[in-house]
Amino acid sequence: MNHRGDAVTLTGEGYVLVRWQIAPQYRPGGLVMPSWTGLKGRLFHVASGGGRRMDDPVSATDSSATGMGSAATGYTVLPPGTQQMWQNEYFYLDGSVTLTVNERGADYNLNVFPSTWDAVEKDITTGPAQGAKRYGLVRDTGKDDTPVPQYVTRSTPTDPATVAQKSRV
Repeated sequence: MNHRGDAVTLTGEGYVLVRWQIAPQYRPGGLVMPSWTGLKGRLFHVASGGGRRMDDPVSATDSSATGMGSAATGYTVLPPGTQQMWQNEYFYLDGSVTLTVNERGADYNLNVFPSTWDAVEKDITTGPAQGAKRYGLVRDTGKDDTPVPQYVTRSTPTDPATVAQKSRV
């Protein structure tokens, strides 16, 4: 999904990979986060991976360069209180929900794929020894207390960008 308003409705039960591409070279600035709307059922944020957080360094020659930008291009800035995303974010869905790109300000793209727990585990256990910046982060404790993602609602607002950062679903 590359443009403001691009959306995908996911239905079923299983793991979903949302892969981030931040593009400050095209348009840095404040990022309006994507949102999950019209949730029927359950949606959990289970892990973060991809071998790096998006604010990790990405250049051996430019110490200012991260996945969020550089001194030369400018930076993508998250709203206050937003969790820093990793390259890969994994979710578990049991039901249906629509994920919308709310691109205003900073340029970003999302790739959305079905996944499996085995793929999640392989991603989050790949680390520096295999060439990654860091090991992934597991949010799924196995105790039914895995967090819901930020910017999720059961309603279907006219403007998905208005979904609150924290909600009770």
